[in-house]
Amino acid sequence: MTTPTIGAPWLSPALRAALQLYPAHYRRERGEELAEVFAETTAQAGRCAVAREILDLALYGLRVRLGLTGASMPGRVLAMAAPMAVGAVIGAVLAPWVADADRVAWKLTWDDSLRTYVGILAEPVTAMLLLVAALLGRWTAGRGLSLALGAMGLLELGQEAHRSYFSVWWSGYVGMATLPLALCALVLAGAPTDLLPRATWRTRGLVLASAVTGGLLAAGQRWDDTTFPVDQGWFVAMLVVPALLAFTALRSRVAPAALGIVVLALTGPASLFNIWRESRGVSHLLPTVVPVLVLLAVTAVAVHRVGRGGAGRGGAARAGVGRSPV
Repeated sequence: MTTPTIGAPWLSPALRAALQLYPAHYRRERGEELAEVFAETTAQAGRCAVAREILDLALYGLRVRLGLTGASMPGRVLAMAAPMAVGAVIGAVLAPWVADADRVAWKLTWDDSLRTYVGILAEPVTAMLLLVAALLGRWTAGRGLSLALGAMGLLELGQEAHRSYFSVWWSGYVGMATLPLALCALVLAGAPTDLLPRATWRTRGLVLASAVTGGLLAAGQRWDDTTFPVDQGWFVAMLVVPALLAFTALRSRVAPAALGIVVLALTGPASLFNIWRESRGVSHLLPTVVPVLVLLAVTAVAVHRVGRGGAGRGGAARAGVGRSPV
């Protein structure tokens, strides 16, 4: 494919780089068309507008390469999971501020410096803004806010790991609370924009119900408590059951697969850490991990083979569905 020279000298290399993100077969089939449409839509545009169009083109290329478009099963699953993931992470962030007043008071009084206040209030304020964006159906803003929450969670995890001299135990406790922020942000980031729901009462109800559920899970989990009233079998079930739900995507079952993805993102880090914690060593962990992995692998193969015929017919019917990236 030959990319035409369009406008400014810096533009053609940038456009070529953006098109390289698409799979080779996609570039062969539609590369010239994409370049021509891009030239028409940006002929009278300014430098910033052209740069934004190139960014959009590049991001869509990544979606095509990763199979996260509106015509793909992963894209549809993530689009349905996104409102639930957003609500769940909002509830998880805000739950400690509602359920543990003593801890909130301690956080706000132990150090009266501006830096401390900003650090403490950044997550709940961002979560409230994310709630407003989700209820209004402003998913572009929601993506930015959820990614900011995920970044805050990873930053907190990194800081605590450094302070505790890379203690696996304490890093695991902190990771149970912070990693879901990043995982839920990835769910929303991966969801195709054209499939995200509009701001209807049904969508708002789904977000609010997910927020309540996520808050209850966070409040009941008490991630910083070193005593757990449940045994290892419970944590294994909390991994296996949502994983099996996620496998239903192989049979074109979008709703249960989306639910499984959200539960894994919200509780997976805690389940994995506590399975490791309760096992008290790798040698004790293997008898639990190996049978579970074999069961999941056999289930995935069986579901894929059973659903392959139906999925193939469904895929043929959906061929060509999706929005043009330009």
